[in-house]
Amino acid sequence: MNIDGGRMSQLDRAELAQQGAIRADGLRAAGVELVALTFVDNSGIARVKAVPVDRLWSAAAWGVGASNSFDFFLATDDIVGGTHSRGPVGDLRLHPDLDALVPLAAQPGWAWAPVWKYDQDGAPHPQDARALAAAATA
Repeated sequence: MNIDGGRMSQLDRAELAQQGAIRADGLRAAGVELVALTFVDNSGIARVKAVPVDRLWSAAAWGVGASNSFDFFLATDDIVGGTHSRGPVGDLRLHPDLDALVPLAAQPGWAWAPVWKYDQDGAPHPQDARALAAAATA
């Protein structure tokens, strides 16, 4: 897997699946059953998708589906347009950042990881706030 400023620039699905399985084994041994995958949308609202720890390998390799419309909703639930707005058409893939994956001490049975957003074809999503922040600091 290629790393560019802390972000994967090319998806290596076999490597991601292997790393996800290794991390899942450790989490399972610690009593973790579910992993919360989170991102913060452009209105500052935390969005969460949860996956069973036994499917972490798949989430790492293939991502978890999410609508791209989260990028265009305001805190008032109004939707705005933009260069990359196609409305609620298509699907993004949320890939957990396995390097940031941690069990949640205050929430037994759960672990947490922030996500990187990718388009269906494996290209980094241009509206991924986390990636934009990483690029700005790099």
